[in-house]
Amino acid sequence: MMKPACSSAAAQNPEARLEVENLHAGFKRRRILNHITLTVKPGELLALVGPNGGGKTTLLKTIGGLLKPLAGRIFLDGKDIRHMGKKEKGSSISFLFQGTTPDWPFTVREVVSQGRSPYRSIFAAETALDRDATDRALMTAGLSGFEDRRVTELSGGEFQRVLIARAMAQEARLLLLDEPANNLDPKYQYMVMNLVRSMTRGGLAALVSLHDLSLAGLYADRIALVHQGKIRALGKPDAVLKAGLLTEVFGLPLVISPHSQDPRIQAVSFPLPE
Repeated sequence: MMKPACSSAAAQNPEARLEVENLHAGFKRRRILNHITLTVKPGELLALVGPNGGGKTTLLKTIGGLLKPLAGRIFLDGKDIRHMGKKEKGSSISFLFQGTTPDWPFTVREVVSQGRSPYRSIFAAETALDRDATDRALMTAGLSGFEDRRVTELSGGEFQRVLIARAMAQEARLLLLDEPANNLDPKYQYMVMNLVRSMTRGGLAALVSLHDLSLAGLYADRIALVHQGKIRALGKPDAVLKAGLLTEVFGLPLVISPHSQDPRIQAVSFPLPE
């Protein structure tokens, strides 16, 4: 039997974990994304930035399977995700969308252990492998001692760390995060983004939408600037965080300056108030 021909993206990027090829996405009556092509490699953090309504969340939801593509294809390690079963997709892709709040008083450990659900049937008991993965995630996320606390009693930053720990326990290959640092104070923004960065150093690929351009410049390996449903620029932070380009896209004369501790890193500031 002849093997199906590989896609052009898969053939050109054999080391990519995620490959999005000429993707069109949105809804039947309103297309939001057009001609989106990008890759994310193992160990890479690719940040999605851009104005509200530009399509960042739509892109994440489409890759995560919550929206069906209108056209184009998505590959995970060279395999079209349309041909992946629910269990395989569930163990391969972890996603966290903004606005997630604790609705039930589960303990921290119970929530983190939910990351193991793709590996066992609904009523199956937790295995030693499940317990080990949960323990590692709790320790890495700095949640040791929090195991028995109710998630409804946690601060927003603490709960975000619990959700990141759940993704760690899942041991997925691709992490999709929609504004993981949104509405957090600087300490928790720093902690959450450090956790995501540590996960990519372990070989996971991460696609993360961020409003904070300085955080994108500090943590991302590459940045995709999404504007009006298209990728306006894609590259290393210093190639995308350009004053002229950002001013044009955001409609505000943003100020780009080198980070005080490392001039190779770009920091983005608002202009002085009028």
